[in-house]
Amino acid sequence: MNIVQENTSELTATLKVQLTPQDYQEKVEKELKDLQKKAQMPGFRPGKVPMGMVKKLYGKSVLAEEVNKVLIDSVYEYVKEKEINILGNPLPIHEKAAEIDWDNQKDFEFYFEIGISPQINLSLSDGIEVEYHKIKIQDSIVDDTIKDIQRRYGSMTSPEVSENEDVLFGEFAELDGEGNVIEDGLKHKSNLYTQYLKDDEAKEKLTGMKAGDAVDLDLLKSIEDETEMASTLGVKKEELDQYGKNYKFTLERISRIQPAEFNEDLYKKVAPDKDIKDEAEFREFIAEQLSKQYQADVDKHFKNEAVKTLVEKANLAIPEDFLKRWLLETNKDNKEITPEYVEKEFDSFADSFKWQLIENHLIKEHQIEVKHEEVSEHLKNFMRQQMAQYGQPDPDDDTLNDFVKRIASNQEELKKVYDQLFEVKVMNLLKENLKLKEKEVNFDEFVNEMTEKYKNQNQPQ
Repeated sequence: MNIVQENTSELTATLKVQLTPQDYQEKVEKELKDLQKKAQMPGFRPGKVPMGMVKKLYGKSVLAEEVNKVLIDSVYEYVKEKEINILGNPLPIHEKAAEIDWDNQKDFEFYFEIGISPQINLSLSDGIEVEYHKIKIQDSIVDDTIKDIQRRYGSMTSPEVSENEDVLFGEFAELDGEGNVIEDGLKHKSNLYTQYLKDDEAKEKLTGMKAGDAVDLDLLKSIEDETEMASTLGVKKEELDQYGKNYKFTLERISRIQPAEFNEDLYKKVAPDKDIKDEAEFREFIAEQLSKQYQADVDKHFKNEAVKTLVEKANLAIPEDFLKRWLLETNKDNKEITPEYVEKEFDSFADSFKWQLIENHLIKEHQIEVKHEEVSEHLKNFMRQQMAQYGQPDPDDDTLNDFVKRIASNQEELKKVYDQLFEVKVMNLLKENLKLKEKEVNFDEFVNEMTEKYKNQNQPQ
């Protein structure tokens, strides 16, 4: 076997691979012998079909398959031996390959194009500035969150008179244009969640009712959602046009959530691993949780800005024509990935390629790694949090270890965990080494700013 490399540009090269029978013949003969052992043909005992017949039936396909295996292996071994940092995968150059005569040809010559990764000269420093938001937790958001928690852990009561935000159960009866119940019209019993109604007039009508009271409602105006309206009336959404929008609602019973009180029982349900003593500490805990929740959105924006900044700073050159061909070749079964699509979206693809190169460079430079012990502890903590969320006791070591083994046995799931932990470490690396230009905003301001920013970025130029 002989491989010759010819650099066609600073970031591309052609590999000419020459194979002789010495490179593949032994593998071909072995495969044919294995096929002979398995072959079954009329007139011959299993495994006793003459080799001549086996070669006539399978020789050409076996030769092509084994030559292709040797070819691919040799190219990747060459790349590894020469320590070439390639982009994507080697692409066969079909135009340069001569027509192959598999019946008579013994020596073969193939050509591949490779894309070569550019040199990266980039170090993280506080001289590289990136915007970083800090979210102020507003008292009103803490109040709303606590109110929701109190309702979630509250108890159900059955009062006699309805109030706003009650759940009302009763019968809906379809009305005609004069406001009379249609004798053969739609009738259905279900719940009406007053807190989610969109019409203030309807809410007012439904307040102060007792069992047996009835009110007329424009249900479509009250709910403003055809899917929800269909569910309330017990019909399919596509059937709604068969019925009217006005209904008489006759109340049968009222359900009301009595919010949970501030006490140790509530604190333990919400934060079983915390020693919260009073309402002030509880509010502080909720504010901290909200901050963590918002932090995910903040970090996502920070990562986008950091990636954009570092890609610009590194100013990497990449073999664009090669990468366009590689994208088309690796997605040839995807009808949506056309030459026109690749051309239109290539700038986005290019930035992704560049960031991947930069990220790998940073991981190597800063010796970032995820150890098995870290994965194991991450999975155990995840299970503890899940159990605590549902009010379950802390699982024992055997249960935790079984959970870790189960995830570790699934390579796809295990890879997701490793990728997640790598993501966290890269994020921390960026935060620790770049200069963070902090900007304090409340969450609504942050959402509005991001909406406007990405809306402008997505507008056609």
